[in-house]
Amino acid sequence: MRTARIMLAAAVALGAGGVLGTLARAQEGPGEGTPPAALDVDVPSEPFDMGVGEGVLLVVGGVFDGRREADGANAALSFGELQGYYVAPVAQFRGLAEVLGASRGDFALVSAFRTVEGAREFAELAAAAGAPALVTPRLENRGGEYVGLGQEAAPDGRGPLRGPLPDVASR
Repeated sequence: MRTARIMLAAAVALGAGGVLGTLARAQEGPGEGTPPAALDVDVPSEPFDMGVGEGVLLVVGGVFDGRREADGANAALSFGELQGYYVAPVAQFRGLAEVLGASRGDFALVSAFRTVEGAREFAELAAAAGAPALVTPRLENRGGEYVGLGQEAAPDGRGPLRGPLPDVASR
């Protein structure tokens, strides 16, 4: 009977230790690559703005043969608390391979914008962070990966731009 109580107490202590360890790790902050706002219950979340079929301006931070290489390069870039670039297939954007010319690869580091002002501001931010930044002409987004749409200011100044601009063609 005494052995059973000792084993039960040990099991409870081990379980409590695991819970306390998990709580302590959670208080250390978000994991690497997790934006703090993603864990803040007071920050509203919205569905990703994919922009399929839209003509978007891209800021390109590099082109790579494979996703792992692109992910590694992206992880090495720091934009502070901002996301920075997203990894997407080059084929997601009609005409991107032609714009890139000799810089061939299957995956690119990109961030997409609907306004010239948004693309220009991000390119300046990237340059200040020491990251490459090529602004493309408008290219049709065929869809696939989320590439950052919905994070720039609306032209009328009333908050973020959450949809396509009227009368903007793909090219």
